[in-house]
This record gives sequence, C-alpha cells and structure tokens, in this order.
Amino acid sequence: MKAAAITAILAASLAAAEVTWTFQKFENGVEVPFSAGPPTQFQSQAMIKVAEARKRNRFSGRATDATVQSTNWCGAALTGSGFTSIVGTWTIPTISLRSGQSSGSEPAISQWVGIDGFSNSALIQGGTLSQIVGGGQENVAWTEMLPAASRDVSLTVGAGDSITTNVTMTSTTSGTVTIKNNSRGTSIVGTVSGGTRLSATSAEWILEDFEEGSGLVPFAGFPASTFTGSAISSGRSLTPSGATLIDLVQNSELCSATISGTTVSLKDS
Repeated sequence: MKAAAITAILAASLAAAEVTWTFQKFENGVEVPFSAGPPTQFQSQAMIKVAEARKRNRFSGRATDATVQSTNWCGAALTGSGFTSIVGTWTIPTISLRSGQSSGSEPAISQWVGIDGFSNSALIQGGTLSQIVGGGQENVAWTEMLPAASRDVSLTVGAGDSITTNVTMTSTTSGTVTIKNNSRGTSIVGTVSGGTRLSATSAEWILEDFEEGSGLVPFAGFPASTFTGSAISSGRSLTPSGATLIDLVQNSELCSATISGTTVSLKDS
C-alpha cells in the first residue's frame, strides 16, 4: 500500500471519528450472525480508492441542464429538495480491458445509488465495485457516509449477480443502506449516524470511475448496463424520468446515459 494512500485513509479516519456504522446480515430473509472478518488486500485498497473518488465529482454544466459531463460519474441525478430515499437495481457486469490497457493497470468501475453528492459535499451511498486484479475480476460491496471512509460490508457479490440497494435518510446526519444480492438471497443492512449534514437535494444512480492518489484508476470496459429504481422526495415516489443525465468524459466520452421511465441505461462509448 502506498504511503500517500495510508496517509489519506488515516486522515479520513480522524476526520470521521463521529461516524459510526452497525451492520446486520440476512439470508433468505432470516437474520444470521454477522462477522465482518479481516478485509482482503483487494478490499482494503478498493475502499481507499472509492473514498478518494469523493474528491473528484466534478461536472461541466448546470444541475438544470438536461445533460452534464463528469470526469468520473455516468448516470442520472434527480435534483430538488426533500429526498429521503432511493432504490436501484443493477447487474454486476463482466468488465474488460479497453484498447491500450493491460491487466496490470487494474481497470475498474463502481456502481451505486445515493442521496446528495451531485451539488454538495455531503453523501450517503451504497453499491458494488468491480476491478480486474491479477488477470481476473474481483468484486466487493460497500457503503459510505461522508466524511468517513467507505466500508466493505462483507457481502459476497460476483459478476452476473443482481443487486438491489436502498439508501434511506433517517435524519440529516443518519440513515440506512440495504444491499441485497437477489441472485444469492443474501443482504446486509447498514445503519449509520454522525455523518456530514445532508441537504437532501439530489438522488443518484451512478456508474463511476474513481481516483487513486492524484489520478483516476483506468476505467474498465463494460457491456450495456442499466439501473432500475425510484426515489422518494417529500413523500412522493419519483422515477428517474426528468433527471439530469451525466456522461463520463475524460480525453473522450467513455460512458453515456439515457433514461426511459424507471430505467437508466448506460452505454460504453
């Protein structure tokens, strides 16, 4: 692990001393003993990378535009006020190397849903991360509430698995994140408190590149992907229809998003 990465995670831990998580695990709807266990090297490094990404959610365009560009987000963001819940379902894809990439560059993607983060520095979210490591794909499920570092939730996930994640804000500084692996009948419910004060001004369905140190991790290739879901704003259920679309553009466009009803479709460009 790089010294800079160690320094970053230590700083995040100190800054987030008040953020606390508790977790419950369920199998086929029945609660079972939860044991986080020691994280693997991949899990530890993956969580650092996801935490670093929060520093780089930069956009070109206004939240009122139909489409904006980002260096690391691709998907859709509903904006307004009073967002208290968001749910999204996606399939973990089999990712691939882009032209010019090598397996040693360890390209990756992350898929998640969350509240806030689009136009402010607060965020509560949960999702999955996939990365090519040692020539094979590794996957991890995670939760996060700023300013704390991301947490591996010890839920087994793999390519082809259907994932449903529900993020609910229970107060301006607390919430719950439920990540369910529909394919395996297992789920984790994380309860968090003490995070950065949420403004509840956006809800997002995002496929993301993320940052390590001063640069972005190579963005892996992926097959056409979708999120399906809805959000609650001031007691009303909303579909992604009408959300701001976010296209991921680095040296060129790498991911574009479209919306149809309850579905956000993502295309590798």
